[in-house]
Amino acid sequence: MKTALQDVRVIEYGNLISAPYCGKMLADLGAEVIKVEKPGTGDESRRRQPFLDDIPGPDRSGLFLYLNANKLGVTLNLETATGQEIFKKLIKDADVFIENTRPGTLDKLGLGYSDLRLLNPALVMTSVTAFGQTGPYKDYQGDDFIAWFLSGAASVTPHFAGSPEKPPLYAEDQANFCAPIAAAVATMMALHYQRRTGLGQQVDISQMESDIMANAQFGAMHWPYAHRIVTRTSKNTVGLENFLRCKDGWVFFHCSEQQHWERLMEAMGHPAFEKDERFKTKLTRGANAEALEKLVTEWTTQHTKAELSAIALKYRYPSGPANTMADVLASPHFKERRFFAEWEHPVAGKLTYPGAPYKFSATPWAVRLPAPLLGQHNEEIYCKRLGYSRQELARLYEAGVI
Repeated sequence: MKTALQDVRVIEYGNLISAPYCGKMLADLGAEVIKVEKPGTGDESRRRQPFLDDIPGPDRSGLFLYLNANKLGVTLNLETATGQEIFKKLIKDADVFIENTRPGTLDKLGLGYSDLRLLNPALVMTSVTAFGQTGPYKDYQGDDFIAWFLSGAASVTPHFAGSPEKPPLYAEDQANFCAPIAAAVATMMALHYQRRTGLGQQVDISQMESDIMANAQFGAMHWPYAHRIVTRTSKNTVGLENFLRCKDGWVFFHCSEQQHWERLMEAMGHPAFEKDERFKTKLTRGANAEALEKLVTEWTTQHTKAELSAIALKYRYPSGPANTMADVLASPHFKERRFFAEWEHPVAGKLTYPGAPYKFSATPWAVRLPAPLLGQHNEEIYCKRLGYSRQELARLYEAGVI
């Protein structure tokens, strides 16, 4: 089967989410991605839940199995001289190197971009870090949690369920997944340049800046345009626009416009409060949102999410259920689009994972390999490609190099 990136070779030295997810996006489209892990311990995500049957194990983490499908896996200790020599051999034939170590870490090992570009001038090196390769924050240790708060995104979270006086909430892994998406796109642009010129470059991705980009509507654009700081609010100001309880969870209503309000009232059978002066316009409805929400909730709690969704479709007003992942997996929409996919792993067995949010008519997304066992492809890569003998491989293992 033809793949979109079948002629692209990638080396990934990534831990947890940010670099591995970037590598996954390229691997899913056919790039050969060789994942380099530390001997003995491997990627930290191997030790992150959820675990199959709640039994921890390096090949039982759902996070690791999802992020590292379609990759080959080797072990290599980059803190040894021999490990550095082997790594450089891998880099010589690579198009892309993806990593998420702290800035300066690889430079100290002689494996920074200034060193690797001498070995391979066409190399695209994509570095994903909390704050980027430059600036006053570059040497700080940071994670998704810190990037989320420093980016300003938390200042509007939650938007309707809180208030400026209450502490903000953390939306888990936003930076961890936003940043690698940006990294994959930027890497492809750098590859395009490489294919035209024969020259590589370093791609510098900041998780914090990725969060700022994702937060443009609810914050980043308000200050430069209007010198207004957007904060959390305990209520909306334009009508019925909030989560309301129902029989089996929550449903969101976005009925701020007059036509949507009228359709909702029709769906509810024209209740008596429809003619209440407090709810005459969207501004008066917003000013009396708390009272309005209580009245509408008396109706929503008589119905399930599915029933309320069907009513909203029939009467054509904006509303939707707050689905759980169980709801999403059972959705006929995702089943018809074949978004979720099953693949077999030698330890974990056959499990269901999210697929790809895109469709290619000529070079489709596909799972070709399950996530690798720790060091699973050492012999294939080191012996068959780099020319080491099996005896040398055994010595490298005994010396802690692989």
